[in-house]
Amino acid sequence: MGRFSNGLKKSPSAKLKQAVGEPASSIMATGHFIILIETDPSRTEKLATQLVRLGVEPIRVSDPTDALDVVKSREYAICAVLVPSESPVKALHKTLKSIRRREPALPAMAYGKIPDCSQRKELRRAGVLLALWDGYDGVILRFQINRLTSGENQNSLRGSRRAPTHTAVRMLVGGREKPGVFYSISEAGCFIETQRASMDGARLQSIFVLEERSFDLEGVVVFANVPGNLQRPNLPLGMGVHFQNVPDSVQKSLSEFIRDRMESLEV
Repeated sequence: MGRFSNGLKKSPSAKLKQAVGEPASSIMATGHFIILIETDPSRTEKLATQLVRLGVEPIRVSDPTDALDVVKSREYAICAVLVPSESPVKALHKTLKSIRRREPALPAMAYGKIPDCSQRKELRRAGVLLALWDGYDGVILRFQINRLTSGENQNSLRGSRRAPTHTAVRMLVGGREKPGVFYSISEAGCFIETQRASMDGARLQSIFVLEERSFDLEGVVVFANVPGNLQRPNLPLGMGVHFQNVPDSVQKSLSEFIRDRMESLEV
């Protein structure tokens, strides 16, 4: 392929299977192609491997010019671009502008060290909105890649912003208690990872703690992600819950948590 390569070279999923000793069934099928601009391939090897595990095929290139060549080639259906935070912004801005003449809605996310204020400002001017700063965990990575590949990169267009959080939650459903873990939460609702999802329309209580404050919220299940019926393929198994009868003071606390959480996930 010349100057750019896809993912982990030949057969990324097969190579990953060999590297970690996992059966192929445990590795998600590739569903998206993302351009990964990397100034130092050794620094991004782990990220490339993680992307493959999430069903993303990273097309690895060495600079923004090569990224433009990938888009021009039309060899892949590219859905997003990952750019190193230390990229020379002028060259990046020019390249992204050229790319978006061909792919107007192509989103971009910065990764790497947290840049200073002026660099972040320039990245935003170049149309880079999301961030994956060093120190991220698996929950943050999956959440950010889902936002990137689903087109959810213009949060101002959403009525209610949602934030990732790996927080334990107790669910009381029909007199029984179920354990679960939040995947994301908003002022309006949440997605709970659980192997025991309730049916659509089921009413429940969610009991959890966020930043040392206890919450006990009523809600109703609006959809379930279960084996054989994945309503949201990019989400883990579990269920989406819409909160009901949330007091103003509680909603304010949720809003503050989400605002603080999201500041670290956006340029």
